[in-house]
Amino acid sequence: MKGRFPHTRSNARGATRPTTMGDWDDPSTVWDEFFWDAPDDPGPPSKSSKKTNRRTMSSNPTPDNNDILRALADRMADGCHTYEAPIGIKQNTEAAIRTAIATLGTAEFQVGKKKKAVDDAYTALKTADDAGFVTLTNCKLRLAQKLGQRWSAAWEPTGFPGQSTAVPTTMDPRFTLLDKLKTYFTDQPAHESAEMGATAALCGAAWDTLSTARQGVADAEQAQTDALDARTDAEGGLRNRVRGLINELGGLIKDDDSRYEAFGLNVPANPSAPDSVASVTAAALGNGRFELNWPYATRAVRFRVETKREGVDTEWQNAGSYKDLEAILKGFTAGQTVKVRVVAGNDGGDAAPSPEAQVVVT
Repeated sequence: MKGRFPHTRSNARGATRPTTMGDWDDPSTVWDEFFWDAPDDPGPPSKSSKKTNRRTMSSNPTPDNNDILRALADRMADGCHTYEAPIGIKQNTEAAIRTAIATLGTAEFQVGKKKKAVDDAYTALKTADDAGFVTLTNCKLRLAQKLGQRWSAAWEPTGFPGQSTAVPTTMDPRFTLLDKLKTYFTDQPAHESAEMGATAALCGAAWDTLSTARQGVADAEQAQTDALDARTDAEGGLRNRVRGLINELGGLIKDDDSRYEAFGLNVPANPSAPDSVASVTAAALGNGRFELNWPYATRAVRFRVETKREGVDTEWQNAGSYKDLEAILKGFTAGQTVKVRVVAGNDGGDAAPSPEAQVVVT
């Protein structure tokens, strides 16, 4: 089978490409100029595509912990204050970052406030339920005088559940019983006793108070959920600003530019160890546990906790690595005195250890 290619055209690499199939056995055919898999010329790269500087991002990860995130964002805002104009930062400016910090601060305050409101609502609910229990107990004693101590068909209209004269042990049936007794005493006013605290009015008032308290809990919990959602949005907003500025800097200045450190960031081409943790506090929690807290150290992405038990350890012991600003250590013996310190670290190395703290384990 033979075919000729009297006409040719050039491919993307300048080689001649036949327009029809040639003779397979024709010695004049130069097959190594024929690029079977040569793609069409894609043209010049798009100017709209912008690559992320991966080294900048990997050297400066965005913190997961909110306290660390806020501390870093504040340092970055300081850096913007000094270098925003000279570097040409346009998107993640000092004003934008400080607004995001303030938004998260307000959201976190609201979460704390709503949590307290939920606690207060549950306290009010317990108070109302306790008062309702007292009213139900008074009604039971009054009805026992009229209907007898033991359950009988005469007790059926009162609403006491389960063919029992006992006051229910849980809130929901107590709540329902108060309403039923209000109806009962309204129908049987001769069975009321104001002196004993067993009247339709008292049952109705107790039911109203308990109903209001129950609704108060529901409202407080919904407000707390809304506040938590708002905090999540604010966290995302600040995290996007921090990540956005890291990326923006990667496109505006070189990897070895020392000005990265003015933003609380590592110089990607030459990362340096973080600042040291300034202080550590330790508090015994009982059961051989104690809690540690420490402030953020600039450029730190991890924190190594070290311990030394007096009379036991001759060297500092590694107690774990953390990304947060707190830790709970356990497994110690009550009465032991334990020294602790924290070492901040990143890809550039470890900082000098923090000052030591000491705790007596309980």
